[in-house]
Amino acid sequence: MTTLHDRIFGLDVLRAAAILLVVFDHNADVLGWFSPGVPAGSGIDGVDLFFVLSGYLIGSILLKYAALDGVPWWRRVLDFWQRRWLRTLPNYYLFLVINILLLAGGVTEGVLNHNTWAYVFFLQYLWKSLDLFFWESWSLVVEEWFYLLFPLALSLVLAAIRTTVRKGFLLAVMCFIVVPLLVRFLMAPDVSRVFDLELGARHLVITRLDSIGFGMLMAWAMTILMRASNGLRSVLFLLGFALLVLNSWAYGDDALYYSSTWFFTVNAMASALLLPFLSTLQRVPRGGGVVVFVSKVSYAMYLVHLPVRAVWNRLYWERGVTEGLLLWVCYWLVCFGISWLVYRFWEKRFMDLRDGLGRRVLGAPTPSS
Repeated sequence: MTTLHDRIFGLDVLRAAAILLVVFDHNADVLGWFSPGVPAGSGIDGVDLFFVLSGYLIGSILLKYAALDGVPWWRRVLDFWQRRWLRTLPNYYLFLVINILLLAGGVTEGVLNHNTWAYVFFLQYLWKSLDLFFWESWSLVVEEWFYLLFPLALSLVLAAIRTTVRKGFLLAVMCFIVVPLLVRFLMAPDVSRVFDLELGARHLVITRLDSIGFGMLMAWAMTILMRASNGLRSVLFLLGFALLVLNSWAYGDDALYYSSTWFFTVNAMASALLLPFLSTLQRVPRGGGVVVFVSKVSYAMYLVHLPVRAVWNRLYWERGVTEGLLLWVCYWLVCFGISWLVYRFWEKRFMDLRDGLGRRVLGAPTPSS
Protein backbone atom coordinates (compact mmCIF):
# COMPACT_ATOMS: atom_id res chain seq x y z
CA MET A 1 0.00 0.00 0.00
CA THR A 2 1.35 3.43 -0.94
CA THR A 3 2.12 5.73 1.99
CA LEU A 4 2.88 9.42 2.17
CA HIS A 5 6.59 8.65 2.15
CA ASP A 6 6.35 6.44 -0.95
CA ARG A 7 4.89 9.19 -3.12
CA ILE A 8 6.77 11.32 -5.63
CA PHE A 9 5.79 14.78 -4.48
CA GLY A 10 6.56 16.47 -7.80
CA LEU A 11 4.01 14.28 -9.57
CA ASP A 12 1.48 15.10 -6.85
CA VAL A 13 2.13 18.78 -7.59
CA LEU A 14 1.37 18.24 -11.28
CA ARG A 15 -1.77 16.21 -10.55
CA ALA A 16 -3.01 18.78 -8.04
CA ALA A 17 -2.32 21.62 -10.48
CA ALA A 18 -4.19 19.74 -13.22
CA ILE A 19 -7.39 19.27 -11.21
CA LEU A 20 -7.33 22.86 -9.90
CA LEU A 21 -6.99 24.13 -13.47
CA VAL A 22 -9.86 21.92 -14.68
CA VAL A 23 -12.25 22.96 -11.91
CA PHE A 24 -11.29 26.63 -12.20
CA ASP A 25 -11.76 26.62 -15.98
CA HIS A 26 -15.19 25.03 -15.57
CA ASN A 27 -16.22 27.67 -13.02
CA ALA A 28 -14.34 30.84 -13.94
CA ASP A 29 -17.39 32.15 -15.80
CA VAL A 30 -19.24 32.35 -12.47
CA LEU A 31 -16.75 34.96 -11.26
CA GLY A 32 -17.63 37.01 -14.31
CA TRP A 33 -21.24 37.20 -13.14
CA PHE A 34 -20.12 39.16 -10.08
CA SER A 35 -16.87 40.73 -11.29
CA PRO A 36 -16.99 41.52 -15.03
CA GLY A 37 -13.61 41.34 -16.69
CA VAL A 38 -12.40 38.21 -14.89
CA PRO A 39 -10.75 35.85 -17.44
CA ALA A 40 -13.02 33.00 -18.52
CA GLY A 41 -10.30 30.45 -17.78
CA SER A 42 -6.60 29.82 -17.23
CA GLY A 43 -5.83 28.97 -20.86
CA ILE A 44 -3.79 25.89 -19.85
CA ASP A 45 -5.63 22.61 -20.34
CA GLY A 46 -5.51 20.64 -17.10
CA VAL A 47 -6.84 17.52 -18.83
CA ASP A 48 -3.74 17.42 -21.04
CA LEU A 49 -1.60 17.46 -17.90
CA PHE A 50 -3.62 14.50 -16.62
CA PHE A 51 -3.17 12.64 -19.91
CA VAL A 52 0.60 13.07 -20.00
CA LEU A 53 1.03 12.23 -16.32
CA SER A 54 -1.12 9.13 -16.77
CA GLY A 55 0.97 8.04 -19.74
CA TYR A 56 4.17 8.60 -17.77
CA LEU A 57 2.96 6.50 -14.84
CA ILE A 58 1.52 3.60 -16.83
CA GLY A 59 4.54 3.67 -19.14
CA SER A 60 6.83 3.31 -16.14
CA ILE A 61 4.66 0.45 -14.87
CA LEU A 62 4.68 -1.40 -18.20
CA LEU A 63 8.45 -1.08 -18.44
CA LYS A 64 8.68 -2.65 -14.97
CA TYR A 65 6.40 -5.47 -16.10
CA ALA A 66 8.65 -6.01 -19.12
CA ALA A 67 11.62 -6.50 -16.79
CA LEU A 68 9.73 -9.02 -14.64
CA ASP A 69 11.35 -12.37 -15.40
CA GLY A 70 9.70 -15.75 -15.07
CA VAL A 71 6.11 -14.52 -15.51
CA PRO A 72 4.21 -15.05 -18.80
CA TRP A 73 3.49 -11.82 -20.62
CA TRP A 74 -0.27 -12.43 -20.65
CA ARG A 75 -0.27 -12.58 -16.86
CA ARG A 76 1.56 -9.26 -16.71
CA VAL A 77 -1.00 -7.68 -19.04
CA LEU A 78 -3.89 -9.04 -16.98
CA ASP A 79 -2.38 -7.61 -13.81
CA PHE A 80 -1.90 -4.25 -15.50
CA TRP A 81 -5.54 -4.21 -16.58
CA GLN A 82 -6.95 -5.24 -13.21
CA ARG A 83 -4.96 -2.50 -11.50
CA ARG A 84 -6.07 0.16 -13.98
CA TRP A 85 -9.71 -0.92 -13.97
CA LEU A 86 -10.00 -1.17 -10.19
CA ARG A 87 -8.52 2.33 -10.11
CA THR A 88 -10.84 3.91 -12.67
CA LEU A 89 -14.04 1.94 -13.31
CA PRO A 90 -15.74 2.09 -9.86
CA ASN A 91 -15.74 5.91 -9.85
CA TYR A 92 -16.78 6.08 -13.48
CA TYR A 93 -19.82 3.83 -13.09
CA LEU A 94 -20.80 5.46 -9.79
CA PHE A 95 -20.93 8.87 -11.46
CA LEU A 96 -22.53 7.53 -14.61
CA VAL A 97 -25.46 6.45 -12.43
CA ILE A 98 -25.40 9.77 -10.53
CA ASN A 99 -25.46 11.77 -13.77
CA ILE A 100 -28.33 9.69 -15.14
CA LEU A 101 -30.33 10.28 -11.94
CA LEU A 102 -29.59 14.02 -11.96
CA LEU A 103 -30.65 14.27 -15.59
CA ALA A 104 -33.82 12.23 -15.03
CA GLY A 105 -34.63 14.47 -12.05
CA GLY A 106 -34.25 17.66 -14.08
CA VAL A 107 -31.22 18.89 -12.12
CA THR A 108 -28.86 18.77 -15.11
CA GLU A 109 -29.39 19.19 -18.84
CA GLY A 110 -28.90 16.55 -21.49
CA VAL A 111 -30.60 13.70 -23.31
CA LEU A 112 -31.41 10.13 -22.27
CA ASN A 113 -32.19 7.72 -25.09
CA HIS A 114 -31.15 4.33 -26.47
CA ASN A 115 -27.64 5.70 -27.10
CA THR A 116 -27.13 6.02 -23.35
CA TRP A 117 -25.93 2.40 -23.42
CA ALA A 118 -22.83 3.62 -25.25
CA TYR A 119 -21.70 5.17 -21.97
CA VAL A 120 -21.62 1.74 -20.33
CA PHE A 121 -19.07 0.51 -22.87
CA PHE A 122 -17.05 3.74 -23.29
CA LEU A 123 -18.26 4.29 -26.85
CA GLN A 124 -19.63 7.82 -26.49
CA TYR A 125 -16.45 9.53 -27.74
CA LEU A 126 -14.70 6.70 -29.57
CA TRP A 127 -14.91 7.92 -33.17
CA LYS A 128 -17.92 10.24 -32.99
CA SER A 129 -19.12 12.49 -30.20
CA LEU A 130 -22.55 11.51 -28.88
CA ASP A 131 -22.41 14.35 -26.35
CA LEU A 132 -25.71 13.48 -24.67
CA PHE A 133 -24.77 14.20 -21.04
CA PHE A 134 -21.91 13.49 -18.59
CA TRP A 135 -19.70 15.57 -20.89
CA GLU A 136 -16.59 15.32 -18.72
CA SER A 137 -16.50 11.56 -19.37
CA TRP A 138 -14.72 12.11 -22.69
CA SER A 139 -11.29 12.10 -21.07
CA LEU A 140 -12.06 8.86 -19.22
CA VAL A 141 -13.05 7.26 -22.52
CA VAL A 142 -9.68 8.22 -24.00
CA GLU A 143 -7.87 6.82 -20.96
CA GLU A 144 -9.75 3.53 -20.88
CA TRP A 145 -9.21 2.79 -24.55
CA PHE A 146 -5.51 3.57 -24.17
CA TYR A 147 -5.27 1.16 -21.24
CA LEU A 148 -6.90 -1.54 -23.34
CA LEU A 149 -5.19 -0.94 -26.68
CA PHE A 150 -1.59 -0.16 -25.79
CA PRO A 151 -0.72 -3.49 -24.10
CA LEU A 152 -2.36 -5.29 -27.03
CA ALA A 153 -0.36 -3.20 -29.53
CA LEU A 154 2.85 -3.84 -27.62
CA SER A 155 2.10 -7.56 -27.54
CA LEU A 156 1.50 -7.52 -31.30
CA VAL A 157 4.75 -5.66 -31.97
CA LEU A 158 6.75 -8.07 -29.82
CA ALA A 159 5.11 -11.07 -31.52
CA ALA A 160 5.63 -9.71 -35.04
CA ILE A 161 9.16 -8.34 -34.72
CA ARG A 162 12.15 -9.93 -33.06
CA THR A 163 13.34 -7.06 -30.96
CA THR A 164 13.91 -6.05 -27.36
CA VAL A 165 11.01 -4.98 -25.19
CA ARG A 166 12.42 -1.45 -24.96
CA LYS A 167 12.55 -1.08 -28.76
CA GLY A 168 9.13 -2.66 -29.16
CA PHE A 169 7.77 -0.30 -26.50
CA LEU A 170 9.17 2.71 -28.37
CA LEU A 171 7.73 1.54 -31.69
CA ALA A 172 4.28 1.04 -30.18
CA VAL A 173 4.41 4.46 -28.51
CA MET A 174 5.33 6.17 -31.76
CA CYS A 175 2.33 4.55 -33.48
CA PHE A 176 0.06 5.96 -30.79
CA ILE A 177 1.63 9.39 -31.25
CA VAL A 178 1.67 9.55 -35.05
CA VAL A 179 -1.72 8.00 -35.95
CA PRO A 180 -3.92 10.44 -33.94
CA LEU A 181 -2.01 13.39 -35.42
CA LEU A 182 -2.61 12.07 -38.94
CA VAL A 183 -6.32 11.64 -38.16
CA ARG A 184 -6.49 15.23 -36.93
CA PHE A 185 -4.97 16.40 -40.21
CA LEU A 186 -7.63 14.43 -42.10
CA MET A 187 -10.39 16.00 -40.00
CA ALA A 188 -9.02 19.57 -40.03
CA PRO A 189 -10.55 20.67 -43.39
CA ASP A 190 -14.04 20.01 -41.97
CA VAL A 191 -13.49 22.23 -38.92
CA SER A 192 -14.93 25.69 -39.54
CA ARG A 193 -14.82 27.05 -35.98
CA VAL A 194 -13.56 26.15 -32.52
CA PHE A 195 -17.06 24.99 -31.56
CA ASP A 196 -16.76 22.20 -34.17
CA LEU A 197 -13.36 21.30 -32.75
CA GLU A 198 -14.75 21.07 -29.22
CA LEU A 199 -17.47 18.68 -30.39
CA GLY A 200 -15.03 16.69 -32.49
CA ALA A 201 -11.27 16.20 -32.52
CA ARG A 202 -10.64 17.65 -29.07
CA HIS A 203 -12.69 14.93 -27.38
CA LEU A 204 -12.35 11.80 -29.52
CA VAL A 205 -10.32 8.70 -28.73
CA ILE A 206 -8.97 8.40 -32.26
CA THR A 207 -7.57 11.95 -32.14
CA ARG A 208 -6.35 12.22 -28.53
CA LEU A 209 -4.47 9.00 -27.74
CA ASP A 210 -1.20 10.77 -28.56
CA SER A 211 -1.45 12.99 -25.47
CA ILE A 212 -1.09 9.90 -23.29
CA GLY A 213 1.50 8.59 -25.74
CA PHE A 214 3.84 11.50 -25.03
CA GLY A 215 3.75 10.61 -21.35
CA MET A 216 4.67 7.05 -22.30
CA LEU A 217 7.49 8.40 -24.45
CA MET A 218 8.86 10.37 -21.51
CA ALA A 219 8.70 7.25 -19.32
CA TRP A 220 10.86 5.51 -21.93
CA ALA A 221 13.19 8.50 -22.20
CA MET A 222 13.60 8.68 -18.43
CA THR A 223 15.45 5.37 -18.52
CA ILE A 224 18.09 7.37 -20.40
CA LEU A 225 17.67 10.68 -18.59
CA MET A 226 17.75 9.06 -15.15
CA ARG A 227 21.23 10.40 -14.53
CA ALA A 228 20.68 13.76 -16.20
CA SER A 229 21.87 16.76 -14.22
CA ASN A 230 19.43 18.88 -12.23
CA GLY A 231 20.41 21.78 -14.47
CA LEU A 232 19.21 19.97 -17.60
CA ARG A 233 15.99 18.89 -15.89
CA SER A 234 15.35 22.48 -14.80
CA VAL A 235 15.90 23.77 -18.34
CA LEU A 236 13.47 21.20 -19.72
CA PHE A 237 10.91 22.21 -17.08
CA LEU A 238 11.18 25.91 -17.91
CA LEU A 239 10.99 25.17 -21.62
CA GLY A 240 7.92 22.99 -21.12
CA PHE A 241 6.16 25.60 -18.97
CA ALA A 242 6.90 28.37 -21.49
CA LEU A 243 5.58 26.21 -24.33
CA LEU A 244 2.40 25.46 -22.40
CA VAL A 245 1.70 29.15 -21.87
CA LEU A 246 2.57 30.20 -25.44
CA ASN A 247 0.61 27.32 -26.93
CA SER A 248 -2.48 28.21 -24.90
CA TRP A 249 -2.48 31.63 -26.55
CA ALA A 250 -2.48 30.02 -30.01
CA TYR A 251 -5.75 28.15 -29.51
CA GLY A 252 -8.80 29.67 -31.14
CA ASP A 253 -10.63 30.65 -34.31
CA ASP A 254 -7.75 32.89 -35.41
CA ALA A 255 -5.45 29.87 -35.72
CA LEU A 256 -8.02 27.21 -36.45
CA TYR A 257 -5.88 24.84 -38.53
CA TYR A 258 -3.10 24.86 -35.95
CA SER A 259 -5.64 24.46 -33.15
CA SER A 260 -7.07 21.42 -34.94
CA THR A 261 -3.74 19.70 -35.54
CA TRP A 262 -0.42 20.65 -33.95
CA PHE A 263 -1.88 22.32 -30.84
CA PHE A 264 -2.47 19.02 -29.06
CA THR A 265 0.94 17.70 -30.04
CA VAL A 266 2.76 20.75 -28.69
CA ASN A 267 0.65 20.73 -25.53
CA ALA A 268 1.53 17.11 -24.84
CA MET A 269 5.23 17.60 -25.58
CA ALA A 270 5.37 20.66 -23.33
CA SER A 271 3.64 18.81 -20.50
CA ALA A 272 6.03 15.87 -20.86
CA LEU A 273 9.03 18.21 -20.51
CA LEU A 274 7.86 19.07 -16.98
CA LEU A 275 8.28 15.50 -15.78
CA PRO A 276 12.08 14.99 -15.55
CA PHE A 277 12.37 17.81 -13.01
CA LEU A 278 9.16 17.07 -11.12
CA SER A 279 10.14 13.41 -10.74
CA THR A 280 13.18 14.48 -8.71
CA LEU A 281 10.98 16.08 -6.04
CA GLN A 282 10.66 12.92 -4.01
CA ARG A 283 10.05 14.00 -0.43
CA VAL A 284 6.92 15.73 0.79
CA PRO A 285 7.99 19.07 2.32
CA ARG A 286 6.49 20.66 5.39
CA GLY A 287 3.00 21.79 4.45
CA GLY A 288 3.02 19.61 1.34
CA GLY A 289 0.31 17.38 2.75
CA VAL A 290 -2.28 19.76 1.31
CA VAL A 291 -0.91 19.13 -2.18
CA VAL A 292 -0.91 15.37 -1.57
CA PHE A 293 -4.54 15.57 -0.39
CA VAL A 294 -5.63 17.44 -3.54
CA SER A 295 -3.71 14.94 -5.65
CA LYS A 296 -5.35 11.96 -3.96
CA VAL A 297 -8.90 13.26 -4.42
CA SER A 298 -8.25 14.63 -7.92
CA TYR A 299 -9.99 11.79 -9.79
CA ALA A 300 -13.05 11.98 -7.57
CA MET A 301 -13.08 15.78 -7.84
CA TYR A 302 -12.97 15.59 -11.63
CA LEU A 303 -16.24 13.67 -11.49
CA VAL A 304 -17.77 15.59 -8.59
CA HIS A 305 -17.32 19.22 -9.62
CA LEU A 306 -19.80 19.47 -12.50
CA PRO A 307 -22.74 17.72 -10.79
CA VAL A 308 -22.18 19.98 -7.77
CA ARG A 309 -22.09 23.02 -10.05
CA ALA A 310 -25.46 22.00 -11.55
CA VAL A 311 -26.94 22.26 -8.07
CA TRP A 312 -24.91 25.32 -7.09
CA ASN A 313 -26.00 27.37 -10.10
CA ARG A 314 -29.43 27.79 -8.53
CA LEU A 315 -27.88 29.31 -5.42
CA TYR A 316 -26.27 32.15 -7.38
CA TRP A 317 -29.56 33.65 -8.54
CA GLU A 318 -30.01 37.30 -7.58
CA ARG A 319 -26.94 37.38 -5.33
CA GLY A 320 -24.75 40.40 -4.75
CA VAL A 321 -20.99 40.45 -5.25
CA THR A 322 -20.08 39.49 -1.68
CA GLU A 323 -22.65 36.73 -1.42
CA GLY A 324 -21.79 35.41 -4.86
CA LEU A 325 -18.07 35.23 -4.17
CA LEU A 326 -18.71 33.58 -0.82
CA LEU A 327 -20.90 30.97 -2.51
CA TRP A 328 -18.12 30.40 -5.07
CA VAL A 329 -15.63 29.70 -2.28
CA CYS A 330 -18.13 27.42 -0.55
CA TYR A 331 -18.58 25.57 -3.84
CA TRP A 332 -14.89 24.64 -3.79
CA LEU A 333 -15.08 23.50 -0.17
CA VAL A 334 -18.12 21.33 -0.88
CA CYS A 335 -16.39 19.78 -3.90
CA PHE A 336 -13.32 18.94 -1.85
CA GLY A 337 -15.47 17.50 0.94
CA ILE A 338 -17.55 15.26 -1.33
CA SER A 339 -14.43 14.23 -3.26
CA TRP A 340 -12.74 13.12 -0.05
CA LEU A 341 -15.79 11.05 0.91
CA VAL A 342 -15.84 9.38 -2.51
CA TYR A 343 -12.11 8.71 -2.33
CA ARG A 344 -12.12 7.42 1.25
CA PHE A 345 -15.24 5.27 1.24
CA TRP A 346 -15.53 4.17 -2.39
CA GLU A 347 -12.48 4.68 -4.60
CA LYS A 348 -9.85 3.57 -2.07
CA ARG A 349 -11.74 0.43 -1.13
CA PHE A 350 -11.39 -0.85 -4.68
CA MET A 351 -7.77 0.29 -5.02
CA ASP A 352 -6.86 -1.63 -1.88
CA LEU A 353 -7.92 -4.85 -3.63
CA ARG A 354 -5.29 -4.52 -6.33
CA ASP A 355 -2.20 -5.85 -4.58
CA GLY A 356 -3.87 -9.02 -3.35
CA LEU A 357 -5.45 -9.71 -6.73
CA GLY A 358 -2.15 -8.91 -8.43
CA ARG A 359 -0.32 -11.55 -6.39
CA ARG A 360 -2.89 -14.11 -7.53
CA VAL A 361 -2.67 -13.09 -11.18
CA LEU A 362 1.13 -12.88 -11.33
CA GLY A 363 2.03 -15.56 -8.84
CA ALA A 364 4.60 -13.04 -7.61
CA PRO A 365 4.69 -9.59 -5.94
CA THR A 366 3.29 -6.97 -8.30
CA PRO A 367 5.80 -4.33 -9.50
CA SER A 368 3.19 -1.57 -9.79
CA SER A 369 2.04 -0.37 -6.39
